Amino acid sequence: MEWLKSWLLGILSAAVIAALAGALCPEGLPKRLTRLAGGLLLLTAALGPVRRLDGADLAAALTGALTQAEERAQTAAAREETRKAIIAQETAAYISDKAAALGILDPQVRVECRVTEDGFPVPEQVEVRGKGPREAWDKLRQALSDELALAEDAQTLEGMDVP
Repeated sequence: MEWLKSWLLGILSAAVIAALAGALCPEGLPKRLTRLAGGLLLLTAALGPVRRLDGADLAAALTGALTQAEERAQTAAAREETRKAIIAQETAAYISDKAAALGILDPQVRVECRVTEDGFPVPEQVEVRGKGPREAWDKLRQALSDELALAEDAQTLEGMDVP
């Protein structure tokens, strides 16, 4: 932090010196040359820290930036997987409750999710096993299509018909 303070102080000092020299200089060619010299002075002050950089410092800074970028990418991927797992779990609980309400006994539900282009996890594949009457399975298939927008080929409903 100290280097930043001294760098900013150097730029400020160069700007004050350039402004004073420009104000004291007569109009015409001398003023233009003074402005040019003031601009070069400011540029030198602004690029001062670059002169002090060596290859090891630059390599260390780049390595640190790359490491941080990788960590952020891993964190984002882990967050996405966690969101997918939560949506899959919540959807499975909903389907299980729906199946039980329709008369399917002991429903066992497995849900796979995918992430949309918008970054939201949505159910992609659903598998339900249990025992229940044929009408209950038909109603469950229809509910999955209507409420979760799951195509029939994305639904695997396996059960024993119970009269």
